Amino acid sequence: MKRISLFLTATIFLCFFNQSKTHAQAAIIAMIFGDKVASEKFHLSVDLGMNFASLPGLEKQKITNGLYFGLGTFIKLNEKWALTPEFKPISPRGAKSVLPLNDYSTVLTNTTYDIELNYIDVPVLAQYKIKPEFFISAGPQFSFLTSAKQLATGTLPQGNEVELQEKLKSNFESFYISLPVEVGYSLFKARKGKGMDIKVRYNFGLTEMIANTAYGSSKGSTIQVFFSFPFITPKAD
Repeated sequence: MKRISLFLTATIFLCFFNQSKTHAQAAIIAMIFGDKVASEKFHLSVDLGMNFASLPGLEKQKITNGLYFGLGTFIKLNEKWALTPEFKPISPRGAKSVLPLNDYSTVLTNTTYDIELNYIDVPVLAQYKIKPEFFISAGPQFSFLTSAKQLATGTLPQGNEVELQEKLKSNFESFYISLPVEVGYSLFKARKGKGMDIKVRYNFGLTEMIANTAYGSSKGSTIQVFFSFPFITPKAD
């Protein structure tokens, strides 16, 4: 319990920092506490990868991508099952080439519009080990919107190409629930025996992402591909 409390304290501490600094602070805290709290039944990890996101349901949109980063935990329940709560302060979503929320066609030509959304994700997954190196996971994820922008790229009458950024957070729901389903593979001998997990995760949206009903409706779609670097040497059963 002391180990779990230590991680929760570190996680709460991270929440008070702004997103531009969080990735470095999360890594520092994981490095400070990772080895100290590591055991066969509990350890921390640093997770790093990419999000590939879209907003299905909109009339027009394409997939966008961005860096995915945060901390993970592993809480062993028995030889097959574990809980893996996570704290992911960098988790971008949105879509490219969408219809505009605010239209700049009166001042720009050849205009394209992108929606950039940034979230703090808190997944709480249950992991089942199929083989020592192969596992699947699923569970609820709670996401908190930290920023939302429309990017309009077009050409001015003078011929100059410009990009206009507009904050539009009120057009999107501040809280979002999804169901991640994950497959993973453990490389026990990677990093000189420290181990590494490769994970592919799909998030099924359960709640609405768009608050502005006049703009449209979408529960989102996100594929996440990332590496998990645990602060303990995994052992194959």
